Amino acid sequence: MGNGREAGWWPGRMVLGMVLGALVLMVGGIVCAQQAQQTPEYALREIAHALESRDAEALDRYVAEDVLLTSSYDEGTALLARDVEKLATLYPDDWFFRHDTEFMTSYLRGRRVDDLALLSRVVSFYMHPEATPVSRADGQAHWLATECETFLAHYTAHVDAIEQRQGEAIAQVTVTGDESDYGRLVPQLTLRLLLRQEGDGHYELTRVENAEEIFYPVVKGVEDYWTLQGWQ
Repeated sequence: MGNGREAGWWPGRMVLGMVLGALVLMVGGIVCAQQAQQTPEYALREIAHALESRDAEALDRYVAEDVLLTSSYDEGTALLARDVEKLATLYPDDWFFRHDTEFMTSYLRGRRVDDLALLSRVVSFYMHPEATPVSRADGQAHWLATECETFLAHYTAHVDAIEQRQGEAIAQVTVTGDESDYGRLVPQLTLRLLLRQEGDGHYELTRVENAEEIFYPVVKGVEDYWTLQGWQ
């Protein structure tokens, strides 16, 4: 598929880290007791099971995929544009950060539709690994989905607490890497996941609440991943 500079494009990998950090990494060992169906605990358990068994129908029921992808992309790229000059100082060898906020805002706005479509395809290829990529964009999405599988072997996740409010809940999930090269990319990350209760009582995952908090650890993980792959 070519090297990472050509095929991975930094914004997609950054957002992939945020979105699939909330979704795919939970398969690695999320712990929830047996619960009644109309609880956030039950929804989290069903998400983990859906991802593990590649059950697209169950995933559609318990994850508002379009809402989650869009909110994660918009929040992540807004942080990227806002802090691009700081990122350039932290990572002077990464050409992608050698721009100002005005340029990055315009650039990311221009590719938003295509980026979101690609992220949706990543989830699709993860859920349907037998599917054959037929375009360059499909090839990118297929490769990213395959990398998600690699990460699965090196991370576990645990639900620390769930705070319920009227019609919604916030789940705090700690993701921990092992001692492998992949596991050390993001040794530990705490996610705050928003689940909303639907009309029939079941909960759907809709948003990563602490995007700003996890932004810099994810950026570092992406930069270290870049080095791990030997991309210059």
